[in-house]
Amino acid sequence: MIKKSECDQLNTSGEGGHAHMPNAAEALDCYLSIAQAIAGPTDYELVLENFANRLRALIAHDHLDIVLLHPKGTQICYEARMHTSWSHTQKLATPTEESPIRDVLRGDVAHILTDDAWTDPVFHFEGSDSKPIFEADLRSRIVVPLRVQGELIGSLAISSHKKNFYSEDLIVLAQGAADLVAAYLFALERGKEAKDSAVAELEATGRERTLRIGALRLTEGMERERQRLGMDLHDQTLADLSRIRRRMSRVEGGPKAAMDEIAAILNELDHCLDEVRGIVEDMKPGVLQLFGFSEAVEAHLQRCLKNMKRRIEMHVEDTSNGKMDDLEDTVRTAVYRIVQEAVNNALKHGECSRIDVRIAQSNSNLTVTIDDNGTGIQDTDLQSRSGISNIKTRTDLISAQVFFERLDGAAGTRVMIVVPMDTENVECDFA
Repeated sequence: MIKKSECDQLNTSGEGGHAHMPNAAEALDCYLSIAQAIAGPTDYELVLENFANRLRALIAHDHLDIVLLHPKGTQICYEARMHTSWSHTQKLATPTEESPIRDVLRGDVAHILTDDAWTDPVFHFEGSDSKPIFEADLRSRIVVPLRVQGELIGSLAISSHKKNFYSEDLIVLAQGAADLVAAYLFALERGKEAKDSAVAELEATGRERTLRIGALRLTEGMERERQRLGMDLHDQTLADLSRIRRRMSRVEGGPKAAMDEIAAILNELDHCLDEVRGIVEDMKPGVLQLFGFSEAVEAHLQRCLKNMKRRIEMHVEDTSNGKMDDLEDTVRTAVYRIVQEAVNNALKHGECSRIDVRIAQSNSNLTVTIDDNGTGIQDTDLQSRSGISNIKTRTDLISAQVFFERLDGAAGTRVMIVVPMDTENVECDFA
């Protein structure tokens, strides 16, 4: 697999000042890297930042923007690398008819590829909001649509300061990246709409229960899209990789150097298959559905252990008699996601050698405690926009509480999630 530092090295110009064209193996590694980077965050800015950083390994760029279509002929633009007057921070919504890339947003063309956006008449027409093209020095551009289940939901635009920088071959890679991120952005957008709707209803009725229903709708909607994306990866990407591996394994009788290279490619494919299976399981946790919460946590710990280069002890203890599986499925899945995030944070940042997960009942609440013996959480960590922010957001959405504590002796961190058991009293008809 290509590591992030190696991916960044691909972000160079080829001969003649053109963008580097990755080979198939490099493209596959970077698509996997993109999938891992965007699967988890619930904040638009963080998703876009992660996406832009990993996309540079596929297509070098100086500016990236994603446009999402909204009702009544409007759109919202999110930018990375550079921010212009197109950005949602400057304008909440703008008319699609004023967009320089309206031909893609209306579905009139399959894509736009230009060697110089300054002089290309496609971007400049009466009423066109094309001023940022000059202000940000956007020259070469690739614009491809974002689609979910065949529906046009927006566009991905990739730009360079250099003229004549992008080729036709890169359009396929750009569209592949757009297809990968589209479903996740769609889930975030639908979730945001559900939350906004719930807040509006709360203000109109003054009932606290309405917010709870809206939050659960948001959580379920995002989870449903994660599972759908996981199924797509399972049915398409995993199947394609498996088929390629079977074909490679049947090659025999060539020169020793060639056979050694094929053996090395087979090893890389095996690694890719393992990673895709892990991504699929994270997005569509089958163990959770089939065997329950504690077994799913145990399975996640085992997957983490398999990928670690240092020895780590991991234990799961459930003294609640499986009460977590009595919760509404949306709440149970959200708690599982929180535990995943806490465990991943401990492994990535805590430098720990032991993790203990305990599930218990306390009066009318269920508690899940994740202890590690790592370096210990700092006050600055609680203010960051990292995994801790994701944990706080997820607990808020299910009306749970989360507590972070530095353990005695500055040895490790405790994350405690407190979940009310009365979730069955909330109406959860999401049909």
